[in-house]
Amino acid sequence: MTVLEGVIEGTDTHVFAIVPSDQPAITFHDDWDTIGQRLTESGSVSLDGVRVPWEAAAGFRDKVFTPRVYNTLNVPVIQLVFVAFYLGIARGALDEAADYTRTTTRPWLHGGQSRAVDEPYVFDTYGDLTAKLWAVEALADAVAAEGLVIHRDPDAVTERARGEHEVRVAAVKARATEVALEITSGIFEVTGARSTSSSLRFDRFWRNVRTHTLHDPVAYKRREVGRFVLVDELPEPTWYS
Repeated sequence: MTVLEGVIEGTDTHVFAIVPSDQPAITFHDDWDTIGQRLTESGSVSLDGVRVPWEAAAGFRDKVFTPRVYNTLNVPVIQLVFVAFYLGIARGALDEAADYTRTTTRPWLHGGQSRAVDEPYVFDTYGDLTAKLWAVEALADAVAAEGLVIHRDPDAVTERARGEHEVRVAAVKARATEVALEITSGIFEVTGARSTSSSLRFDRFWRNVRTHTLHDPVAYKRREVGRFVLVDELPEPTWYS
């Protein structure tokens, strides 16, 4: 599915419609050329005669937009989806790196160990990265559970409840970004120089996280949390908050 934005002719009313991507009227040009996220449908898109039924227009009832706070929760939801795949990429990187360390990584010749898995610094690095991942996974689960309570009663959602939830989402998004970047680059410290071989593609984990996280600067996530803590300011609903 693709989300399209338009304006009703002769008005200032914006419409967001969710339509099937696989149709002749929508053409993805596959010109997204980046270091990561190469398989996404990012890049330029041409729209030519797309027809949208009113039932596909988000938030409209009987052709009239019916605003409610719950309509703005789509962004915190997708932010949590992003958190989940940042953490999934980090876990995948750790799992693959650990397997490589067990089977292939050589011990440092001056370390006094016959196997890489007996190196004290290797234990320390895997322990540190794993503990950080587990901590953010736990926070992500907790924030998702808080959101589930909100989604169970859409008409009762207040601006306050929505804002406080978004602050928590911003916090876990910031931590997930940072820990995923740390893990996907840190694995090379415990896999060794040979693990940089292009054939192994260990770099893909970092490339994917690095590319995607740049779309939403982590500093602004921390700012949301900081302003809430210091001056009780709730984030305004936007495409990023």
